Amino acid sequence: MNSRLLSLLASLLCLTSFAQAGARFGKGEINAQATFDITFTDRAVPSALGTSDTIYTFTPALTFTQETSKLNASAHLSAPISRYEDNDQLDSDSLSFGLSGDIPYGAGPKWSGSWNVSYFDGIRANYFTNSNLNMETLSASISSNYQIGRKLGLRSGVSYSDRSSNGIAGSSFLNDNETTAVYAGVHARELLGRIGAYVDYRIQDRKTDRGLINQGVDDRDDGINFGITGQILPERLFPKLEADLSFGYTSTQTSESVNRDGGSDRLTLNGSLRYPANQKTNVALLFSRGLDVTDDDRTVESSQATLSVDYTPRQRLAFVSSLGLSSNDFVYSENARNDDVLTFQVGARYSIRPNWTASAFYNLRESDSNVAISDYSSSQLSLSTTLSY
Repeated sequence: MNSRLLSLLASLLCLTSFAQAGARFGKGEINAQATFDITFTDRAVPSALGTSDTIYTFTPALTFTQETSKLNASAHLSAPISRYEDNDQLDSDSLSFGLSGDIPYGAGPKWSGSWNVSYFDGIRANYFTNSNLNMETLSASISSNYQIGRKLGLRSGVSYSDRSSNGIAGSSFLNDNETTAVYAGVHARELLGRIGAYVDYRIQDRKTDRGLINQGVDDRDDGINFGITGQILPERLFPKLEADLSFGYTSTQTSESVNRDGGSDRLTLNGSLRYPANQKTNVALLFSRGLDVTDDDRTVESSQATLSVDYTPRQRLAFVSSLGLSSNDFVYSENARNDDVLTFQVGARYSIRPNWTASAFYNLRESDSNVAISDYSSSQLSLSTTLSY
């Protein structure tokens, strides 16, 4: 934990507490927040061996938002402090930072794009390793679009992530891996009515420092990706639909020592459908299929889909719910493992006052696996309240 950053956060919280809510900072607004959360869980550790516990979390935070016609930006700095009633070896003092923004289409006027930077240092539950891990992660990405005509543009992007972790509470491994990805292509807006299309070429490199459970997952993925955007369903039935659906064919080059039962060519999918059903209800469908590297150096082919519904019957009251399905196949591995997972979440938020909110969330996770430690069900109930200054 970086003590200087924590001291800075504490000082800023004290200074901001004397300011009015939503103090102006440049062209944006800065807020200080304090959140207290109680979570009742029957799996303190995400595995069949996990036991029940009660978790108390206090999170001081600073947030910044700016929304203009030419630039949108947001940032947060928080320091979650978690304490377990029984499993005190899982106690953590974490640090989280995020910065994101975008230049809207047409504001450039030819350039548009977005960026994101995030950092986390602390303990998190990890479902692939069935354990809580002490980890440090840094990720950054930037994407851009340049219009070369009324409907045609160039698109490109680059992303980088560095993740290091080590086990706690009986786990013993040390891991560090880096992932770098780049893409470039063309994008045709309003190719057919309000439907657009794009195609790009993508390269992704993964590099893993050898830990105690390394299986030679260093590899390069490259392939062509196709996508469609915009009003892909009849506008009369689904007005204001936002869609971005893509698929591609990826070839994976791995080290010679790897068991190649998982194959080298595969189909990748990514997509989102967002639809405002009415003034009070928003519906979203997200899905993806691709490769990931676990914290104990195994390659996973993961397919997942999530349906979420947000409902706001009153200005101060909001309900959220989501249903997710995923299938995780551990490839290039001598010990084949498959996890089929069902997740469900339902919750509510209520604004007691403009700067005071309360929320309650229930989460259910059902994991069906051919490995005993990954075959389990878990549930959580979280109650929290947040004050903003």
